[in-house]
Amino acid sequence: MARVAAESRRTQIANLEKLIAQAEKGEIVTTDQIVIGVSEELLGSLLRASLPPEMVIANRVRLRIESAEPLFRGGQAGLLFKARVSSTDVPDASATLSLAGSLEDFKFEGGKLSARVKLKHFNVLESSIGDLAANVLDGLVRANLEVIQSAIPEIEVPVQFEQAIKVGGLTEGAVVAKPGALPLAISVSQVIPANKRLWVLLHAKAGPWQPAGAENGPKEKPAAAKSPVAKPSAEAAR
Repeated sequence: MARVAAESRRTQIANLEKLIAQAEKGEIVTTDQIVIGVSEELLGSLLRASLPPEMVIANRVRLRIESAEPLFRGGQAGLLFKARVSSTDVPDASATLSLAGSLEDFKFEGGKLSARVKLKHFNVLESSIGDLAANVLDGLVRANLEVIQSAIPEIEVPVQFEQAIKVGGLTEGAVVAKPGALPLAISVSQVIPANKRLWVLLHAKAGPWQPAGAENGPKEKPAAAKSPVAKPSAEAAR
């Protein structure tokens, strides 16, 4: 674990140096972006609720993740898992693993902020199976680290705000305007993990203008009409 901790510190230092350089160049600007702050506690609760109850690796061992802890420090969106491993053939043979990783590939779609878990390191903390068997377990987990990673679902944080600006139109007076909506295309522009929070900067691009009824598609001549209407929304995370 000392090697993992040292590498984590080096990554934090490199990330902080990058953030300082961006700030000095004026690249970290939030005046024209939407900023969402997600706490370690909130994301930890969502992560633990979505963990699989148990998984079988190579038909030889059962692995159950017992705890998950996000660590948003120094520009690093880190994750720390603790798992219990037991043999499928010998139930009394067990070990405890520590797995370290991070959140990556952030995206915003359908009113949800999501990211996937990337596992990078693991360590056998304690074992009842002896050094030789522990070495075998180490190799087995190492060869199947991506299998364990793929069993952990994407993290999803619901975020609610209107994704279109609706205008009712003007029908009286000297100025007349047709009703319609200005849709907003929202994407993740930057993620800054700091001070136990994950700060996500969202960029919103407006347009093109849609007259009322345009979302239903072009209207047919008196013959037939099909027209579904969709309105996504979600709740801001704190």
